[in-house]
Amino acid sequence: MQGVKISYPLKVSATFRCSDPILKRMWTFGYRRLQQAAAEICYKTPYYEQLYYTGDTVVQGLSALYLSGEDRLMKKAILDFYHSRSSSQSPNSFNMGARLKIIPTFSLFWISMIHDYWMHRKDDDFIVQFLPAIQGILDWYERQMKGDQEMIGAMKWWNVIDFDRFDGWGNSPDAGSSRSSVISLQYAYTLKLASKLFTAYGNPDRGKRYTNLAEKINDDTMRLCFNDEKALMADTPEKTSYSQHANIWAVLSGAVEDKKARKVMIHMLHDKSIEQATFFYKSYLIRALKKVGIHDQYYGQLRPWERSLDLELYNAPERIQPGYSERNDWSAQPNYDFLATICGITSAAPAFQRIQIQPTLGILTEIEGTMQHPEGIISVKYRRLGKTGIHAEIDLPKTINGDFIWNNRMQELRGGKQTIEVTLVSEMMHEY
Repeated sequence: MQGVKISYPLKVSATFRCSDPILKRMWTFGYRRLQQAAAEICYKTPYYEQLYYTGDTVVQGLSALYLSGEDRLMKKAILDFYHSRSSSQSPNSFNMGARLKIIPTFSLFWISMIHDYWMHRKDDDFIVQFLPAIQGILDWYERQMKGDQEMIGAMKWWNVIDFDRFDGWGNSPDAGSSRSSVISLQYAYTLKLASKLFTAYGNPDRGKRYTNLAEKINDDTMRLCFNDEKALMADTPEKTSYSQHANIWAVLSGAVEDKKARKVMIHMLHDKSIEQATFFYKSYLIRALKKVGIHDQYYGQLRPWERSLDLELYNAPERIQPGYSERNDWSAQPNYDFLATICGITSAAPAFQRIQIQPTLGILTEIEGTMQHPEGIISVKYRRLGKTGIHAEIDLPKTINGDFIWNNRMQELRGGKQTIEVTLVSEMMHEY
């Protein structure tokens, strides 16, 4: 009997090469998984639970965009969840004809997905249509802060944070009876994303209102939940439990900043007594690492994926625990980060009109990567020079400029080919 493989015809145009054979295998592993976990929609799992979860799809959408330059999957996902909204404005947490099942935090992820799309594509008419729905979701969240309540507390529906964590079902710690720093800070983070969208599309007053509300929530959550002795954000004001999740959002939302944020991230990474993030939440953990400038910690986050390769699995497990065989689409996450974190290619302005390149070589000595930009191909090639130096060959689309960052030094990039060197002796950037 001969097996038949069915997958979405996602044409992988991006390339990634490096001096580590494990990462090479992981690259193939990830894009193959992305092709299998998509048809007309992005599946959670292609054979078991053929559903379309918002939180999962955020990771898939960006991965597909980076690997292929194709935005159709991302646009369709945004539209499908938009059309699934309930009377409370919250999108259904998954699609495919299933019963209504609201995961409040996933409506925030939907807004994040729109912001991601806005940062990578010029498509104003498509984005503007969602602004009333975004406002409806954020207003619904604000109504959950009843009276003088400073944080988001008890909500109906399924208050998922991270699958298989906390109570075994992923529910926010004490979300049914207390105030949750995780949900409150994710809300504050999303308010700031929405502020940028409303300001960009002609409503700066609402944008300012969302920014002010986000700052108030951040301040109140810090006052009630932050433990100065531990240098960690607690999950609730009672300070009986701690998680990586609360501290990820504390950094991403701007509740903690600068040196304090860096200290929080270092404590969070090394304190194994707190609730750990699964594959699903690694995406946000990595964003927080990059925000505080400790990119060198990225490689430690790849170990769970490396272990899954040792199992000779066709795809990564859904959960990090050994022996758990269920697959999930966020196994493609490293592919996005090989380009966005290792190669360091990210959008620095809406519609990808400016590019930031901030490579993270870690133990690697040589790296090459390419990806599709709306204006052409972005190509990077790096070689280590001693312990702290780098030789970088960068080719940007002719019409696009950007910035190159290495060891906290910035060099402006122009469209076309250029070579930059940072030497061990001078620690200065030289452009050729």
